[in-house]
Amino acid sequence: MNLIRASSKGDLATVKAELESGTNVNQTDSNGRTALIEAAWSGHVDIVKLLVGSKADVNIADVSGYTALMRASEEGYLDIVRLLLESKACVSSRGKVRGSTALMLAAEQGHLEIVDQLLEFGAKINDVDLFEDTALARAFKNNQKEAVVHLESKGGRGKPERNSYNYTDKESIPVVKASLPEWNAGNFDAQLDDEIPLNGGEESFDDE
Repeated sequence: MNLIRASSKGDLATVKAELESGTNVNQTDSNGRTALIEAAWSGHVDIVKLLVGSKADVNIADVSGYTALMRASEEGYLDIVRLLLESKACVSSRGKVRGSTALMLAAEQGHLEIVDQLLEFGAKINDVDLFEDTALARAFKNNQKEAVVHLESKGGRGKPERNSYNYTDKESIPVVKASLPEWNAGNFDAQLDDEIPLNGGEESFDDE
């Protein structure tokens, strides 16, 4: 698919030509990725602007549940994140395997400005993934100490204790004030993500 391939590679001229020829801006490849997802993931802000201006759906998710906003948040592309948020991208979309949000992905990579942008647009700081890890806990596990302190200063908490599954928000404990061995939850792999490997894990593009 020429539009998706060109968007991934940053080929602005081809993207313009494809759109002018009437190519569906929201077409997907075999991994469920649109041109917008690929452009956002690769950091091509000019192409993201063009696609959004051509009415690309900012909330389409790929087969792993990742949206353009999630990809850009994880990679640290602040300008793209801001553009997508201003274009009504959903801050609460989740990956299908771990339940990651854009905020969790940004936090565990230490992208503080993106964390702030997401919070400004309504991201819930203490949402938990399927392993009950918050954005702060994910940052802690990935050794992003500045992100941990930053999130805690904004009301972020760590993994809730599992004495009961009926815990309240007040029963959560800040990660920086508790050592990991004291947590009742098991030790999960900090690198586990929502990626669903397809095509042998290789990146591929379908031909039109």
